[in-house]
Amino acid sequence: MRVTDEPEAGRDKLTVENMDLGGSSFTGVSLKDAAVRDANLMNALVDDVNAKGLRFHNANLSDATFSEVNLSGASIQFANLTGLSIGDANVTDMTINGIKVSDMIALWEKTHGAQG
Repeated sequence: MRVTDEPEAGRDKLTVENMDLGGSSFTGVSLKDAAVRDANLMNALVDDVNAKGLRFHNANLSDATFSEVNLSGASIQFANLTGLSIGDANVTDMTINGIKVSDMIALWEKTHGAQG
């Protein structure tokens, strides 16, 4: 790996194995097509990123927080959503097992009175 003051981004590729990079910071970095496996990302912050097409598999996201995120077109399969909370979200066309969430909310409000 090289460090430079050049204004253009370098094109180096890294293979990092069995390394503790706790407290590290990555800024202005492209990880396109990168693979992160068997990693501990506890308390990591991912901020101001384009993660279109990002895939999580066999991941523990317990107690994770997502705010100001765009999940349009995203898919969640075979997930434990126990205790998941969604608030102040645009749920247009969001479905759970093929049922529109907006229809579920409308039915709930109709049978239980609008919450306000």
